[in-house]
Amino acid sequence: MTRFLSPLCLLLALAMLIAGFSLWYVERPEAGIELHRARVVGDDPYTDALEAKLEKRRTARKALLFCLFGGSAAMTLAAFATLGRGESG
Repeated sequence: MTRFLSPLCLLLALAMLIAGFSLWYVERPEAGIELHRARVVGDDPYTDALEAKLEKRRTARKALLFCLFGGSAAMTLAAFATLGRGESG
């Protein structure tokens, strides 16, 4: 069973890397029509709430990217750490 650990880690690392680059390729969250409308009307509390929501979405995207690339690196290191530890026989 342990001989499948290294290839599994490499497969997960590759999947995380592909997902990370796919997410990076997609545009980051932008201000929507609601936010522009609130700015034009001058509704400051609603504008602040929408801007906070937008910033939260941007932060969540950055955290997800960091976790995907960091997880990919960790899985690669784990794969190479377990490379020669398969059961012999």
